[in-house]
Amino acid sequence: MIDEQRIRRARRLCLFAHYHQDGIVAPHVLYYLRALRDAGFTVLVLSTAALDEAECDALRAAGAEVLLRENRGMDFGGWIEACRRFFPVDAELLLLANDSVYGPLGDLSAFVDALLRHDADFYGAVESPEIVPHLQSWFVLLRPRAFRSEAFTNLMCAPMPEFSDKLALVTSYEVALTRRLMAAGLRYHAAFSPARAGGIAGRYAYNPAHILWREMIAAGVPFLKIELLRINLMRVTDTGDWPAVVGAYAPDLMPMIKADLSRRGVKARPGFGSMSPFPAIYRPELRGIVLLDHRSARRGGAMGLLRLTIFRAAMLLGELPRQLHARSLLRRAGRVAPGSGEG
Repeated sequence: MIDEQRIRRARRLCLFAHYHQDGIVAPHVLYYLRALRDAGFTVLVLSTAALDEAECDALRAAGAEVLLRENRGMDFGGWIEACRRFFPVDAELLLLANDSVYGPLGDLSAFVDALLRHDADFYGAVESPEIVPHLQSWFVLLRPRAFRSEAFTNLMCAPMPEFSDKLALVTSYEVALTRRLMAAGLRYHAAFSPARAGGIAGRYAYNPAHILWREMIAAGVPFLKIELLRINLMRVTDTGDWPAVVGAYAPDLMPMIKADLSRRGVKARPGFGSMSPFPAIYRPELRGIVLLDHRSARRGGAMGLLRLTIFRAAMLLGELPRQLHARSLLRRAGRVAPGSGEG
């Protein structure tokens, strides 16, 4: 039984999307939920896993309310179901989060407080330039001006259409959430945005949570993407260093990550699996140039232009940019109305 008044009256409310193919709640997820509780969040877990009562009790012991739901619409399907059922809410902060990361690597309360020191209406852990610049949806924090806006409720409190593929869903919801709130005059801040430094990241779209995972953590984002370690579609070459990085921030989390990887397996796949219109950017031989550019792009000057020239030449040797594809996705993100059935 869900305490609906507890959810509606929460000062800080987190809607947490969860799935596990084995019908369990992994220890690293409980670790994350306890950190959210300690950071002052009332958490509603929206799970599409076949959880038995013992697993639900484990979630409740971590301080969470539990809503089991049909496996439809991925994370946004759960968030939309919760918004439609429980809105309006009295929260000072609304957090959309999911179980696609290991963390927190350090103090989650301090991370949230650092975000809130910036004058903005909504926040994210990472800004990605893939497709168009937007906040990655695995950690999006909204103030009332954002989540009570017509732009938000029109997207998140309307019936969700069926989608034929993940890219269509990402474009119509993850990308559209940022773009629609921006179009309504709302401002956002990302804890990590390599595009702010200019250089390559300002011109070529890539997923910084993968290709710059160490730099992201060092910059204060206390999370590591699970997909990076389990599948590594972007062929990042230094993922084997994760124990040293995690051990420096959250040694208690290390055995949980190892157990999860052991249980679910590491399934490295060839290819890119990217939403970028410039997939060649994920060639392993180009990563050194990307890292060099990220570390020194703020310096600008002749060296910055030289690096960009070298990178452009390397890109042309790989795959030509598909700019028309990116533009069509942007137009789609702006025009698809929830419930229209398009997608």
